[in-house]
Amino acid sequence: MPNLLLISHGSYAKATLNSCEMILGKLNNVKAIEFKQTMNQDDLLEEIEAIAKTFTKLDAILVDFTGGTPANTAIRFQAKHPEVKIYTGLSFSLLLAVASGTPFSEAYKQVAQTSGLLGEQKTEEKIKTNVSTKNSPRKTAMFVRIDERLIHGQVATMWTNALKLTRLMVIDDQIVKSSIQKTALKTACPNGIHLSILTAAGAAKRINNNQYIGQTVLILVKKPSILKQLVDLGVKLPEINVGNMSTKEGSHQVAKSVAVTKDDINDFKYLAKKGLTIYHQMIPSEAREDFINLPKTNGGQN
Repeated sequence: MPNLLLISHGSYAKATLNSCEMILGKLNNVKAIEFKQTMNQDDLLEEIEAIAKTFTKLDAILVDFTGGTPANTAIRFQAKHPEVKIYTGLSFSLLLAVASGTPFSEAYKQVAQTSGLLGEQKTEEKIKTNVSTKNSPRKTAMFVRIDERLIHGQVATMWTNALKLTRLMVIDDQIVKSSIQKTALKTACPNGIHLSILTAAGAAKRINNNQYIGQTVLILVKKPSILKQLVDLGVKLPEINVGNMSTKEGSHQVAKSVAVTKDDINDFKYLAKKGLTIYHQMIPSEAREDFINLPKTNGGQN
């Protein structure tokens, strides 16, 4: 992504950056400036010049709206630095898309497509992008991620784009019984991506029957016991990415975003004995860690 400077009235730019970093981690190539009531254009321009020098190369400035002091001052800065592009419409959704590697032109389209009333029926135009890939010549690819949040910011933006997914498959024996949870997952699913919400038995039947030929599928589960069920039902799983397991009673933390119980550890050992590679990786840009050999801290056992 580009080296980017955010500017807004008040603390909005800094707050947006902080919120985005909750999902993507530290963004070293993004910085933010707060335009305060006590400042004038010259003050703001001086701060922009100072912050710009901290970048190896400043590629773009993203401001809150056209015609405001941040935008007008950015234009003054651009007069001396014509290589720097200026974009308007600073928002969490836009920054999240751009910080995930999406070009601005496509990011604006994504924001437009995903903004609006939650749960609203997809338009005919959107449905057309969700065409069947059953007869596609593309090679079938399956990925697995344990993430208690299921479809959320990191999955909907970073992993979907990094893996070039065509389908998200949520496997959970309880969620299939909850219309509220299913609606929430359908709402969170990115436009143009197929979504399956299945029991372990239902998923195993479809996978074993080669129902997803030509598709790129990310299997999402909350805990390793679901994957143990799939293995016992004859599903040949690929590598397993352990992304997020929250702290709960009887659990201990083994990574920043992963806490496991004794039952979880037993399930992971079972999967490892079946020859499955298990690793920890929160976001695509992070290096993988061998999950089985992570130190079991806070009194845990290997």
